[in-house]
Amino acid sequence: MTRKIITILALMGLVLAPAFAQGNGKGKGRWGNGGSGFDGGMESLLAGLPMEDLSNQEKKGLLHMREEEKLARDVYLTLFEEWGHRIFRNIARSEQRHMNAIRILIQKYGLLDPILDDTVGVFTDPEMQQLYNELTFQARASLQAALEVGAIIEDLDIYDLRKYLKKSDSQDVRVLFQNLEKGSRNHMRSFVRLMERYQLMYQARFLSPEELAEILDSPMERGLYDADGKPYFGDTGW
Repeated sequence: MTRKIITILALMGLVLAPAFAQGNGKGKGRWGNGGSGFDGGMESLLAGLPMEDLSNQEKKGLLHMREEEKLARDVYLTLFEEWGHRIFRNIARSEQRHMNAIRILIQKYGLLDPILDDTVGVFTDPEMQQLYNELTFQARASLQAALEVGAIIEDLDIYDLRKYLKKSDSQDVRVLFQNLEKGSRNHMRSFVRLMERYQLMYQARFLSPEELAEILDSPMERGLYDADGKPYFGDTGW
């Protein structure tokens, strides 16, 4: 999947007119993370669910998404430094909570954490490393290019999470992936709505146009989700 997105970036260039960057108001962004963050309630829930026999696909999904969430966090931290727009800072914080939640299950099942060095921009997977380099390079063209990169990352996250959910039947893994996907849907909504303020439209790269439209036409989601993607406790502010 990472090879595919790198190819897309190379073809499209994401080079938007540098003039868009004028008056970007560094530090004056007004968009947050849409209430999609994880907190201690999620980590307690995951730790309390029973252990199960994970399939190889479930283990692969946990390890892959742990580093893919780091990719998102690191790109957003880098773009906050570049553009000063708080959407990147806020969503980077949410991605850190996503990483923490995945680590709960990695530790619970005694898996080897793929994040050996938590330094921003450093990855174990060479394809993740190349993807980070490509995304941050393209996003430096303008604030608008950076927002589109954010939407691409969330597009990829949702696509991959749906793929892994189809191959997962362990309750704690499914609870985790459902809530990660919910967070990514909220992040996608935030990035695309902000792009629209600059008269830009986001075209789906991984999801189908219909899947993207369904996400964008629905409201922000809050609260914890169960293994089937249904609310656990209603609106907890989580």
